[in-house]
Order: sequence, then C-alpha cells, then structure tokens
Amino acid sequence: MSDAAAPAHDPEKWEPVFGKDHAPKITPSDLVPANSIEPEQLMKFADAVWPERPRERILATWWRRAAPEWAVAAIDRPSGRMVGLCAGRPATWTIAGQTHPAVAICDWYVAPDHEGKLLGRRLLRRFETPDRLLYAFSMSEVAAAYLGRLGWVGPHAANLLALPFPRIMRIPLALVPPRAGLVLEEHVIAGGGTPGPLAADLDRIEANNATARARMRRGAEEWGWRLEVCGERQYHVCLVRRAGAPVGYVAVRRMTSGASRILGRRAGAIITDLVAVDDDTAVLRALARAAVAIAARLQVVVVLMATTRAAHRRALAASGFLSPGLPAVGRFLSRAAPTFMWSSRGPGAGLAAQDFMFTFADSDVDLAL
Repeated sequence: MSDAAAPAHDPEKWEPVFGKDHAPKITPSDLVPANSIEPEQLMKFADAVWPERPRERILATWWRRAAPEWAVAAIDRPSGRMVGLCAGRPATWTIAGQTHPAVAICDWYVAPDHEGKLLGRRLLRRFETPDRLLYAFSMSEVAAAYLGRLGWVGPHAANLLALPFPRIMRIPLALVPPRAGLVLEEHVIAGGGTPGPLAADLDRIEANNATARARMRRGAEEWGWRLEVCGERQYHVCLVRRAGAPVGYVAVRRMTSGASRILGRRAGAIITDLVAVDDDTAVLRALARAAVAIAARLQVVVVLMATTRAAHRRALAASGFLSPGLPAVGRFLSRAAPTFMWSSRGPGAGLAAQDFMFTFADSDVDLAL
C-alpha cells in the first residue's frame, strides 16, 4: 500500500453511499482520509479519546502507512477539529467456499463532545458494501453494545492462551522430536519486505486448507499487505513440510514494549498466526513446540495466543500453554480474552460463532501489540 493520501475533499472518492433507510450522510467536507490528518491535529484528538497511549505509538499506527481508503476521519465543519475516526483492516475471506472482500473494524472512536450524534454509525457505514463481510475482533464492552444495537451478532469470546517462561518449557519439549515425515524450516520476514521464498508455500497451504467455514485467506497477497503496513515488526515463521509439500506454519514475534497493559514493559511475544491444513494434529503440535522454541530464543517472559479453534487450543495445551479451562488462571485468561462480532448483513448472514477462525492476524491486534 502507498503512503500517498488522496485529496482530502474528493466527493467522488470519499462520499459514502447509503440506502434511504440509513442515517443521513456525512458530506464530503466532513469525511476525509485519516492519514491526511496532520500529526498535531491527530494528537489533539488522541488526547480526548485515548490519553494513555504513547505519542509514538499513535503516530506509528498501521493505517497511517496504508492506502487512504482504509481509515476515515470526521472533521467538525465549524471548528475544523478532528472528532471521529474509524479504521478498517482489509482482508479477503473464504465463506462456505466462496471468496468475499472483508474489513475488520478497528480504532473506532468519537470525541466525547460529539457522542450521541450518530457519528459512530456513519463512520462505520463508510465500510459497508453489500458483498463485504464486516467484523470486529477484540473490542470494548461499550463498542460491543453499540454494534449489538446495530444488529451485529455477538459478542462471542475467543480463547486466550499463555505460556509463562518459555525458556523453561523449551527444555522438555526439545526432547520430543517431530513426528516422522514432518520437516520444519524457520524463516525471518520483516516489515517493508515481502514473503520472498515463502510466497508460493503460503499460497499452497491456503489452497489446500478448509479448516473453517469462514476464515481469512492467508496467502502471499495477505502477507504482502501486512508486511507493507506493519512497520518495524519482525516475524519468525516456522513452516512444516510433509513429503516436500507445505502443510502449515506458525508466526511468532516479539511484542512492542509497552503495548500491552497487562505486561507493561516486560518482554512478551505473540503467536500471530497458526495454520495447519485440515487442523492436522501432528502438524499443529509440531508448530506449537516450534513456537515455544522461538519465544525462548527471543528471551521473553510470556508468549500469548488468541484463537477460536479447538484444535489450536489442544495443541498449545499439549505444549504447556495455560488455557481458560484451568482454575484461577483460567478466569484471568477468560476476562482478558478478545471478543468478536460480525455484521449479519451480506456474507455474514447465517453464520454462527463456531464457523469462524480467528487469531491475532485477523484484525489489527497483530499490528497494535
């Protein structure tokens, strides 16, 4: 994606088109690409809606590097002040065997003095089209209640799993070799780059995968977009082959220091994605062990993963991860687990919570932590 922003008030590009039953339009002069907002104006808005976020994190957010259509800001016409923001992380999804465009709603805020004016709804509908799946992964209770009033389905909870001190757990896991026939390869890919030699393998895994009725496509195109907007993040990817064919991968990276309220400045890592063709148990367990080894080398105190797949949860638990099913710590993980919702319009009609595959990669959580 390009950093170049379109003209701030281009009616043809920026006027949202709504049906007669929707709320009144925001005029083009009110709705502008968010990455056209000057840093100082953005920081004034940030002071009102998320004062706890460090300035450098706000200015480095992913949508400031993405194409202008993926984040929209509302400008109060009399004062010229920024009063609303909604970003949409683009993706392509496979739903019941059909391909659909999709957007994960994120960074959705309205300045306190402009609440109650339907501004949040108007910003959200900037991303609505009849053929597009709209969803959100990891949201506040306030946002979930608002989306519920708009007819979205949910909220439903994902599973949050944690492995404290991976350097200790790596020792017994190192004694367990991968199942015969599985070969593991490690690669490092970084922001600003490309998937490189992994591109064809990622596309092949995606083409052969049918693990969920509704899931984001995770091929080379998706990874290319992520690397363009992720900034200085570096991903450690372990790929598994069987008889020479790629059958799964896990991606692990060190978290941005201070990005997690839970960890503070303690060093942590996240498993951003875990994929195995047909949720193959042997492949998932090999990848879970590889993730522990990678996290141990990163010298972090904890590694986290969020998922909606039971097969993921079982594979991670077998490698020592703490899960929501455990007493005491399970209650904490359940409270901290991200929730997800989706619009029942268009491709989302008829879907149920168990139909979805979500990990940190499916929203902007990977691009924020």
